[in-house]
Amino acid sequence: MSIISKRAQRFQSSGIRKVFDLAATLKNPINFSIGQPDFGPSSIVQNATINAIRENKSQYTPTQGILELREKIVDKFRRENNIPCSIDNVLITAGTSAGVFLSLAVLVDEENEVLIPDPFFVEYPELVKFLGGKPVFINTYPSFQLDPKTIENACTEKTKVLIINSPNNPTGAVYSENTLRAIADIARKKNLIVISDEIYEKFVYDKVHHFSIGSVYPNTITLGGLSKSGGMPGWRLGWATGPTEIIEKMKELQQYTFVCAP
Repeated sequence: MSIISKRAQRFQSSGIRKVFDLAATLKNPINFSIGQPDFGPSSIVQNATINAIRENKSQYTPTQGILELREKIVDKFRRENNIPCSIDNVLITAGTSAGVFLSLAVLVDEENEVLIPDPFFVEYPELVKFLGGKPVFINTYPSFQLDPKTIENACTEKTKVLIINSPNNPTGAVYSENTLRAIADIARKKNLIVISDEIYEKFVYDKVHHFSIGSVYPNTITLGGLSKSGGMPGWRLGWATGPTEIIEKMKELQQYTFVCAP
């Protein structure tokens, strides 16, 4: 009998970490591996953090997140993403990756299928497999854009969740408003829950603009955070909003896992 659980044997070490191990053996490698900004937090954030340390603000925060922060996130979602929400269905998470885990953990049962556009962020399929679900990959080559018809054709009776990551990691592709509206129609037709990982939402350029599918499809869990745009990847500060029933269950699971956001 293996000391490692069957559940834990379902996933493998991140390819990114394997690259790190390889790079450690090379001389002067050029690092193109991880989504980490080359800038740090603003002076405003730095000074506020210093003040918090001096004021001994090192206690646990509420599991759902500090009220004042949730109020700010509600305002952000309404203003920037056109997503109606309230402090009751906003959860502060330990980074967006924690939001992905909590979302999948409260949604995916054994044999549920989860649609994942390919290429994808490494954690998506591994977490699905860990939870006993089946990742189903949606081919986006060579344009890296999503074809709504491909998503519809991939749906079966076991399909429950669709993961959207726009702007995309690793390709940088941004899905248009028209595409996401069409995907929302399919999700509605197929009764899917959408998990929209929007951690790169600020990284759009020229005439391209970011559109949140959660603004047109209520059964969406929208995830964001400060790791990228705030230059704070190691601080692990993210947020989620979505259907109250799902956010409430994510909060309950956070009580027993992350406890609270940093």
